[in-house]
Amino acid sequence: MRATNYKLILVSLCAGALFILPVMAGLLGTWLPALGYLPSIGASQISVEPILAVFAHPSSYSSIQATLSSALLATGAAFVISQWLCMQLYNSNSWSWIKRSIGLLLAVPHLAFGIGFAFLISPSGWIMRLLSPGISGFNVPPDWLIINDSYALSLTLVLVLKEIPFFLLMSLAAMGSFDVAKTLQVAASLGYSRGEAWLKLVFVQMYPQLRLPLYAVLSYSLSVVDLSIILGPTSPPTFAVLINQWYGDADTDFRLLGAAGASLLLILVTVLLGLIFALEKLCSKIAQGWLLAGPVRYGVGYFAWGYRKIAKYTVIGLWASTLLTLAVLLLWSVAQQWRFPLALPSKWSLKYWQLSWQQLPEPLFNTALVGFCSATIAISLVIAILHWQSQSARSVNQQSSNSSQLLLWLIYLPMLVPQVSFLFGIQVLLVGLGLDGKLASLVWAHLIFVLPYCYLTLAKVFLQFDNRFFQQAMILSQSRWKSFWMIKMPMLFKPIAFSFAISFAVSVSQYLPTLYVAGGRFNTITTETVALATGADDRISASFALWQFWLPLLVFVTATAIPQWCFRRRKGL
Repeated sequence: MRATNYKLILVSLCAGALFILPVMAGLLGTWLPALGYLPSIGASQISVEPILAVFAHPSSYSSIQATLSSALLATGAAFVISQWLCMQLYNSNSWSWIKRSIGLLLAVPHLAFGIGFAFLISPSGWIMRLLSPGISGFNVPPDWLIINDSYALSLTLVLVLKEIPFFLLMSLAAMGSFDVAKTLQVAASLGYSRGEAWLKLVFVQMYPQLRLPLYAVLSYSLSVVDLSIILGPTSPPTFAVLINQWYGDADTDFRLLGAAGASLLLILVTVLLGLIFALEKLCSKIAQGWLLAGPVRYGVGYFAWGYRKIAKYTVIGLWASTLLTLAVLLLWSVAQQWRFPLALPSKWSLKYWQLSWQQLPEPLFNTALVGFCSATIAISLVIAILHWQSQSARSVNQQSSNSSQLLLWLIYLPMLVPQVSFLFGIQVLLVGLGLDGKLASLVWAHLIFVLPYCYLTLAKVFLQFDNRFFQQAMILSQSRWKSFWMIKMPMLFKPIAFSFAISFAVSVSQYLPTLYVAGGRFNTITTETVALATGADDRISASFALWQFWLPLLVFVTATAIPQWCFRRRKGL
């Protein structure tokens, strides 16, 4: 047992080294410039002046305020709504539909959704066009600040709509660790209402497995750049965008300011995560009496249950928002002339698809190549780690050991640390080593962020695999490799294909890693889409946003179709 434990710790450290070393190197490469030390630009004395300059900058406080309000509201709303949907719709027809279709919602990149949503809700957007002039009375677009508003409400709304499906997927994985239906059945026999049973018996078992995804979403919301450029406030922007602007300023002294801002953003994220963890502990102590009090006739659980129809409409609204954003992107991409308040373009043309196609081959190839390489490496590493874990433990429950938790935190570290807080340091490191602008460096940078999502989507299914199949195959074949490739891998092929599709979609959506590591030598669809969305023709932007959506969707459809075709004659098994 001790030898196994030591081996698991060793594997955890080796696997985590792939992530913790570059992250720590990147943080060090950011912290030193934050203290005024960056010899490449002539700054060779340690000083706190860059940090003081951040606090003295006129945009800092307003940008931090907008960042905090949008991130906390978006994360909290998305988490609460997702858990409410789980409680209302579990074991219903809608729940079965959610499980089948959740992957399609996740396949839509945040950036493509954000651009389409901006075309949808802006004062001259499609919704206002459909309402004008008959209902709204407007013959010209109203002078309303909906997109890029100073309170970041449009950014918050998009984050909520995009993170709800992610929390639903993580909830599905968490529910796989215990029998939810039997838990609810036993609770009902003891007199608990459905809502009370869910809150007291189901959610408390799910939350420990939702903690890391919750932290990751909060960290992402605090540090997102591409969506904030499209939807967030501009004067001043969110703090992550402001830091990115400092990094890109022609005056090299602003690099120190950007590093100091990135370090402060990391401190901000760390403090917030610590406060949430402390709040969890406080709530668990306060709620302990309520949890052990037994069924309460008119408690909070009683009033939380009974809104299934509203929950169904909420899910329909999620799908409708996604389909409408894609529809308006498609309309803009083929519109030659579309004046307000016409509901549809008056003239149609494929000219902008042709123009986008002329610019597309290189970004499309780079995106597909980097995505395929990073997803393939990620899925291979995750399968190796999970297979070793499953063989090293006697039961699934043993995976919650301290060494397994160490591995989990090391893998999730890049999701918890803001990208802008360590990518500049990685850029400095790669430039010093002469590795910036290399394809291998770009794949490695994407892999840092792809592998956590790959592990997140595959771990539960893999670790819950019944190893008796593998052991029986070992007895019959006398070969570990044959048993693995001919029995275990085919049985897990469907979730592996799904995890590959999610990993590919994550790679496609990476903006800052490509911007900082590629050195301008490898443009991807995402970097081109952001550049076009901030200044080019809306029709070109729409066509590129659609390309950013089609590519992961194609991979997702392929990943869904291949297992069905391969096992079309074994559906009953």
